[in-house]
Amino acid sequence: MNNFKIYLAGLKNNQTEKIDSLIDPNLLNLSNEKELVFEKPFKITGKVYLTQESLIMNFDINFTVSIPCSICNNFTNKTINIKSFYITEDLKNISLAYDYLKEIRNVCVLEIPSFVECSDKCKKREELNKYLRKDEGDKHYPFTSLEI
Repeated sequence: MNNFKIYLAGLKNNQTEKIDSLIDPNLLNLSNEKELVFEKPFKITGKVYLTQESLIMNFDINFTVSIPCSICNNFTNKTINIKSFYITEDLKNISLAYDYLKEIRNVCVLEIPSFVECSDKCKKREELNKYLRKDEGDKHYPFTSLEI
């Protein structure tokens, strides 16, 4: 396996190829994401095998991203663990090798949460309480009298 490509010729006779690699975040073309900072490589483990009509890849992906806290805007680290991510590709779509790097990038970006807080509870959260609406004890439920 070279350059994150899986060569079909190496997977004949029901062989399974094990994958255990580190991917430099720069290879994933994430530098244009200004609010996402990746300082450590992505850890990829898994296996690859052939069926009669498909190439099957099963990966576990682990990485850490620094992302701004939703409350105070300071960067905080968030560890992401993706378990049993499967990629399948029809063999008729692969000529010699399959490059899985783009698929890894896509799933990693999709798994990054939109909102993160420092250590799961930002200390500045209490400062926001004065801007939040107070709980109103008397609530109105307009559909309670409907009969189904």
